[in-house]
Amino acid sequence: MKQLAMKWWGLRFDALTVILTGAVTAVAVVSQQYAACAKTAQEIAELAMRSTVEVNNTLGFSAGGSGVIIAKQGNIYTVLTANHVVASLAQEYSIRTYLEKNYQAIRIQRLPKNDRDVDLALIQFQAREQYPVAPIGNSERAVVGSTIYVAGYPLPVSTESERKLEFTAGIVSSRLNRASSGYGLRYQAVTRRGMSGGPVFDDGGRIVGIHGRGDTVGTVASLWNGQTEEIKTGLNAAIPIDAFKALVSQAQPRGFDILNNINSAIARTDRPSQTNFGRGGFICDTSTGEPVTVYQNPQGFREPWIRWNSNFFSSSGYDPLTRCQQVSQRLEHYNRNRQLNYVTVGIVNNQRAICTTSRINGPCEGLIYTLRPDRDPAPALSSFFVWLANHKARPSLFESNSAIYINVGERLGWELTDP
Repeated sequence: MKQLAMKWWGLRFDALTVILTGAVTAVAVVSQQYAACAKTAQEIAELAMRSTVEVNNTLGFSAGGSGVIIAKQGNIYTVLTANHVVASLAQEYSIRTYLEKNYQAIRIQRLPKNDRDVDLALIQFQAREQYPVAPIGNSERAVVGSTIYVAGYPLPVSTESERKLEFTAGIVSSRLNRASSGYGLRYQAVTRRGMSGGPVFDDGGRIVGIHGRGDTVGTVASLWNGQTEEIKTGLNAAIPIDAFKALVSQAQPRGFDILNNINSAIARTDRPSQTNFGRGGFICDTSTGEPVTVYQNPQGFREPWIRWNSNFFSSSGYDPLTRCQQVSQRLEHYNRNRQLNYVTVGIVNNQRAICTTSRINGPCEGLIYTLRPDRDPAPALSSFFVWLANHKARPSLFESNSAIYINVGERLGWELTDP
């Protein structure tokens, strides 16, 4: 019976899964079997490509840098970079993403107050496009000998070339307790000028540092443009991400600068929401940089169910992370108590909602989440299950009195794992 269950789960998780935003807007993504801890280099590279950005200024390529998206609030994105990338007050700065779109920096906060402070800065830009937020990890786990990955946009060798993302692997070579401008995380990797401000990831795809320095042993004139190029040794340094987390923890709530307003929007993997699955179930997972309700079955396969990226309810205290945590807990409660039989639409507490019920034609028994007042529940439920177009993953659908009842218990494999 276990082999049969695993076979059916393998088929179901190959489906094209559509997951809801908090505003009940369907977004199609390919379902993945998530690793519990470490990720492949290809998986980390994919996240790095989408979340790492170019930082350019009015001087052009001669003084560009890199950065990484660490927070999203509505259509405002926050980029963490090295302060020396945006140190000049006389320049205007812009962000260029992997979609090859340019955005003017609408706000910059330079974090150092003196020469001894950490070399970090924050940039904000506004975009309609959706970009992932890279999760912030724990730099104390980047011990000597551990694998790291550096991402950034080096300056082109030729003046006619475009900047392209480079993703390189390396190992942590040493840790310094006291370092100039905070550069205490050292590693061996191939880097070039222009990658300053880019992220350093651990083997779980979490940011553990911000790259900014590389040891040199001299200079040489470029054959392409005659400019002076450094001869690097391959040893580099980054500011441990824990130094940035310390600044965030010291920020004053309701402040007016960027630092004081992004704490709740930062995707951090050390939050309680990142509990392990144990025997399986629903949790709120932020490892991809965005709150996602994920289900893991007893055989260890993991599937994303709901992606939370709408800020519609944030003014009421229900930002995407809060909604993700609450809904995931509800689903897990219903799952543990065998109350997640069918999903339908109805009225809960005088508000339209998606809810659970124990039988076809039954009333709402358990709230999953409340819908926006301007949303029609029936299309919302139908859009949630767009992945049903794949017949291999299709649970049973029932229509009665214009309401849709979806057999979620069947999707969870209850009929396959029962003795």
